[in-house]
Amino acid sequence: MTHTFADVFEKYCTLSPAVKSKINALATTLQGSKNDILLNQGQVCRHIFLITQGAARMFYYHDGKEVTNEFFFDQDVVADMQSLYAKKQSLFNIQLLEDCQLLSIKYSDLEQLYAEYHPIETAGRLIAIECFLEESERNRSFQMYTAKERYGQLIDRYPQILNRVSLGHIASYIGVSQIQLSRIRAQLVP
Repeated sequence: MTHTFADVFEKYCTLSPAVKSKINALATTLQGSKNDILLNQGQVCRHIFLITQGAARMFYYHDGKEVTNEFFFDQDVVADMQSLYAKKQSLFNIQLLEDCQLLSIKYSDLEQLYAEYHPIETAGRLIAIECFLEESERNRSFQMYTAKERYGQLIDRYPQILNRVSLGHIASYIGVSQIQLSRIRAQLVP
């Protein structure tokens, strides 16, 4: 189970106790309330968050409506990676969907550790690749799968999602209205 940033990096490489300590010393513990915003559209993402308990989503506005782009749950790393790496204004908002316990680390501090410890830099690169592949798969799902298939994939990936996220957020994530989502769900009931 992931409880610290060192735990996240240890999924990709072995770290000495001293390096683990340095990573974890950079982290700040935060308590967030449901609906708090971690990042507003137009801001540059400068922090990486780790949800130790709770749920969040990344979303944007299209034609005046909120469109959910990603969900994050317990043990997930949260950031707008494009804004973080390119140091450009984010196109997204990150909102807490539940009261959350989080860890936050400044990316500039992490970059200093990358320069000092090659294994951390390698792990950071692997995490970035994983995020890129997840985003590519999400984009591909809209080209290759029906809304019903996207819904099934979402439920497979996050079996607890129906208990933690509104149907409106789920509908926007798979690209349908709530009425269409209700029809999809009715088709799947045995």
